[in-house]
Amino acid sequence: MAIEALYLKLLKQAIDRRRAVKPAMSGLLLAYPDLLVSRAALVEVLGEPVVAGLPARDDAAAIWEYHGLRGVAEPLFDSLAAFRAMGVEPTVTDVAKLRGDERIVDLNHPLPADLVERFDLVVDTGTCEHCFNVAQAFANACAALAAGGILVHAAPLTRVNHGFWSFNPTIYPDFFEDNGFDLHVLTGVMGDLRQGFRPFAVDPFNRFEPPANSALYVIAQRREIRPLKWPVQRKYRSMIP
Repeated sequence: MAIEALYLKLLKQAIDRRRAVKPAMSGLLLAYPDLLVSRAALVEVLGEPVVAGLPARDDAAAIWEYHGLRGVAEPLFDSLAAFRAMGVEPTVTDVAKLRGDERIVDLNHPLPADLVERFDLVVDTGTCEHCFNVAQAFANACAALAAGGILVHAAPLTRVNHGFWSFNPTIYPDFFEDNGFDLHVLTGVMGDLRQGFRPFAVDPFNRFEPPANSALYVIAQRREIRPLKWPVQRKYRSMIP
């Protein structure tokens, strides 16, 4: 999983929103998110003093190559240090120890009780689509949030065979409306890691033709704690007695 420059900007916006009312934040990262952002772009978002204090990873070349970016000469900074610099104390979960910091949690199953309603921030840079039990995985990402907590989420829209599933924009207003969340951002993104990503507007309810190899970025805030429920798609709600 990875954070690229556009995702980082949205992530920083979400963190700043939450830190305005809670300066010391806890964060749950659904997989270690490699920070695939150039130093210049990091400085643009975080500032030079912060970036100057971030440790660079010794395995940068291998990680760039892991993401299909062989030969990139940029340093790769430690993601957990970057979160701490933004005021977030991170906890990382995954089904394997890929970077060494992960707590083993399988999101196909209900979230461990000690992770429920605990976090100010949940970061999903593209994990839920790799879980076969995708509804449970997405519900887990939301259930981990305390009241007022913020989910920053990415999912494929038209990336064939990227994961088990692709997401439709209509998921988000329907799920969040039924579960006590406010949807702050829902945008399409297109591009790639080499050329960079740029946003495009999506229609949350009507059919449209999205670009190839596109994804969705989402920011939602848990306004209140409710028992999580599975939504009925909006266009069919009038049929339910």
